[in-house]
Amino acid sequence: MHLRITTVYPQLRIDIQWPRLQINQQVGHFEYEYEGPAIHIDQRQPRNELGMGDLDYFMRNAAAAGHQTAIRGIARRAQEGDRFAREMTTQNTVAQLAKEQSFEELPEINVDIMPKTRPAITAVYRVNIRWIDGGADIRADIHPPRIDVIKGRVDVHFDKGNKLYLKG
Repeated sequence: MHLRITTVYPQLRIDIQWPRLQINQQVGHFEYEYEGPAIHIDQRQPRNELGMGDLDYFMRNAAAAGHQTAIRGIARRAQEGDRFAREMTTQNTVAQLAKEQSFEELPEINVDIMPKTRPAITAVYRVNIRWIDGGADIRADIHPPRIDVIKGRVDVHFDKGNKLYLKG
């Protein structure tokens, strides 16, 4: 008879997966909007001074000139009335006033060939800049280790036979 002992040692199997780190990065950037360049030239005032203006300008100037003429005429008539009242005793007062009015100086005419004011020039250029922040998306994949335990065993068998044979 034979005694057979078979031993299977216990085992511990550990499987691991290394952790992973995934990084998705969005870089910051800027967006912009712009308007222009645009140049606006307003020549109304210089053209008005040259006599090439619009009807509104001529109406305003004619009204102002008429108003000034009326005021000067009223002042002159008042002065003549005062003079006539002071010199009433002399007979020549009316004749003298008529003579002064008939020989008034002729008005002087001046002609300009260029305007006195410059045109209004406006330049427009606008830029709107908007910064958009970037960011990072970080994801960590962590897997726990897989541990398998395999139990050991000891098998003892008696083989058939009539003698016990021990080796040792």
